[in-house]
Amino acid sequence: MKNKHWLIYLILIFLSLLAIAPFIWTLYNSFILNDLDMNKGFLSLDKYGLDNYIYIFTRSKVLRWTLNSIFVTLTITIGNLVFNSMAGYALARFNFKGRKILFYYVLAIMMVPTQIILIPIFLQIANLNMINSYAGLIIPFLINPFGVFLMRQFYLDFPKAIEEAARIDGLSNFGVFSRIIIPLSKGPLMTQGILIFVWNWNSFTLPSIIVNSTDKFTLPLGIYQITNTQYIASVTKALSAMVLTLLPTIILYVLFQKYLTSSKATSGIK
Repeated sequence: MKNKHWLIYLILIFLSLLAIAPFIWTLYNSFILNDLDMNKGFLSLDKYGLDNYIYIFTRSKVLRWTLNSIFVTLTITIGNLVFNSMAGYALARFNFKGRKILFYYVLAIMMVPTQIILIPIFLQIANLNMINSYAGLIIPFLINPFGVFLMRQFYLDFPKAIEEAARIDGLSNFGVFSRIIIPLSKGPLMTQGILIFVWNWNSFTLPSIIVNSTDKFTLPLGIYQITNTQYIASVTKALSAMVLTLLPTIILYVLFQKYLTSSKATSGIK
């Protein structure tokens, strides 16, 4: 039995190493000063340095792009936490005409690839005069069907006795939701927040058709500029920029990983 456990652990360790190998390769090569020295194994110490990172910070708009990404991503994440939880609670608790149809519509949207709705989203943003603006990067993404689904599944299992006791104490529906439900929904809210943050932090395709000014680029768009246009023509410098892009999401996962695992026990799919 113990041998089987060791075998499982070895397999898991091997798979984990495979998963992190691309990041380790990227991180290692980002410190190499010359592209020609890549994939040559370990080099002498004078072949490594921080010059790539210094170049990125001093010769591009990476700081502006990072601030844009932080502003856009945090705004979208907060908006999703508010609207997705409200929509999920309404679908789980309130009986109204068309509730099932609306829920099936949410499920259907989850199954549609993003590429299919690129043109409709662009046309709506253009009709609202939000092209090349922060509003265009934020408003269309303030609600997410997966977040609505996740919160609905959690609220279906939420004890109704707690809500009834709160109503007996005189709380309105909004009071029950804001003062009772939300404080007890930390697990799924954190899970949703992490996923929404990572998805939007790494988003490239949609922002690339919404903004065309470099001052409004998010970090992934800026990294593309660094890799493919006038800023640099160096692979190692591009890799250093990619590391800067990955760091916030890695830190986020490390800090809040426990919420991802704990929420699975309370918000499982029926």
